[in-house]
Amino acid sequence: MTNKVALSLKNVACVHVINQYRNFAIDRKKITQIVTEISRRLGVAQYEICVQFVSPRRMRSLNKTYRQQDKSTDVLSFPQCEWKRPLKVKKSLAPEVKILNPMPLGDVVISAHDARLNSISCGHDLAQEVCFLMIHGILHLVGHDHMKAREKIRMFTEQKKLMRIFAGGKSRKPQWNDCIRQVKTRPAISKNNTNSGNQRRSKRNTK
Repeated sequence: MTNKVALSLKNVACVHVINQYRNFAIDRKKITQIVTEISRRLGVAQYEICVQFVSPRRMRSLNKTYRQQDKSTDVLSFPQCEWKRPLKVKKSLAPEVKILNPMPLGDVVISAHDARLNSISCGHDLAQEVCFLMIHGILHLVGHDHMKAREKIRMFTEQKKLMRIFAGGKSRKPQWNDCIRQVKTRPAISKNNTNSGNQRRSKRNTK
């Protein structure tokens, strides 16, 4: 079952947060706050953004369909706008706006499973990695890419600016804290195991 929340805020047209992967629980309010600030810092607060969390199986299917790569990946972006040049991070937040009919900026799809693997490999927590992937994905929505060396330098510079903003510094906690967590799942019990357990109990009862 898909869990979907659309939060309309004063400072952003509309943020959709969708969680399709039950192995991870997300804090929709925190995710929305992060996406909202990213959009304001980039000057696209008047646009509609959708962030989806999916299983590695679903991500593999999307990656194969749209990038011809038959494997899962951490994040995919689906822009719906074209830009003459990539947008840069502003030093101050854009003013609050109210938009009745927002234009779609695009979708960012994140594999929480792959994000967790990244976080383990990089030595930081899952929430930080998810924040990074949202930043990376939204930068793709506003014209950034990293196929060429010059593009990569430009995009990664903007990533670092935004990560520093959300890191909070010495006086504040990182804004990404607890935005996502892994949910413990119980292993499925097969019928064979259940039957063998019943047989063992029956034997004990007959002794």
